[in-house]
Amino acid sequence: MNVLNLKMFIKIVETGSISKAAELMNISQSALSQQLRAMELEIGTRLFERNYNGVVPTDTGKIVSHYATEITSSYDRMFLDISNSQNQNKTIHIMANPCVYSYALPCTLYHVKNNYPQYTLQMEVMSSQNIEEKITKGQADMGIIIGKPKDKNLSSKKVFTDRFCLVAGEKMEVPDQLSSEELYHYPLLMLVKNQKTRQLLDKSLVKNGIEIGRLHIPYTLESTESIKLSAINGFGLAFLPYMAIKKSFTISSFASLNVPDWSLKMITTPLNVLVMFLLLLNRQSS
Repeated sequence: MNVLNLKMFIKIVETGSISKAAELMNISQSALSQQLRAMELEIGTRLFERNYNGVVPTDTGKIVSHYATEITSSYDRMFLDISNSQNQNKTIHIMANPCVYSYALPCTLYHVKNNYPQYTLQMEVMSSQNIEEKITKGQADMGIIIGKPKDKNLSSKKVFTDRFCLVAGEKMEVPDQLSSEELYHYPLLMLVKNQKTRQLLDKSLVKNGIEIGRLHIPYTLESTESIKLSAINGFGLAFLPYMAIKKSFTISSFASLNVPDWSLKMITTPLNVLVMFLLLLNRQSS
């Protein structure tokens, strides 16, 4: 068993799929399966079991995952520290929520790099929950998440906010103005429930008197971008962060909707805000 085997194992845990992990690691599925079987033979028990979603770690697999994460993190940090000690160029490892990573960071990173050319910015995308866990374990220098962190050992600072906007694709026949009651009559595209953005949106909808159970949600999707593309194609309405759609309005891919009883007036008035926090590992909480 070596570090590459452990990284392979971690990738299977993260994706919940041997085929997806193999694709991300740029090896064949059969080769990855053979490596996994070799690990299981060495440890003496199965590390994964199948369910309807793919594969999940067994109890032993969870133990291996915990230590594999610590070992590979220390291994990578060792080489990073060696590189930083030998060169003036310093590497900063930053993790970000998918929405922030896709829509907010590219321009910001461009300006940061121009102002601080001596630093190399290493980016990684994952859920807010996973970012907290990895920052706590020292696997990154900083992270950007949605909402306040749960871990009290993390120092956080609010860096910016964004707003949800109710939109429909130009192909979709829908009036410019909807009441809360009328919203129930249209398909609504939503993220899966375990994502922080979806949880904040649900909370905001309930606060505005919307019954989540009455909404016509035909299916849920894993990413903001997939919801955006589905809405553009007229598959349903969508509440999207403004940062994800502002360029689409300039090319008329979307129409903004007015919900008067929520005071959601055109694109400039928020239903609610997404608050982004910068995380650092620190014994002082902000």
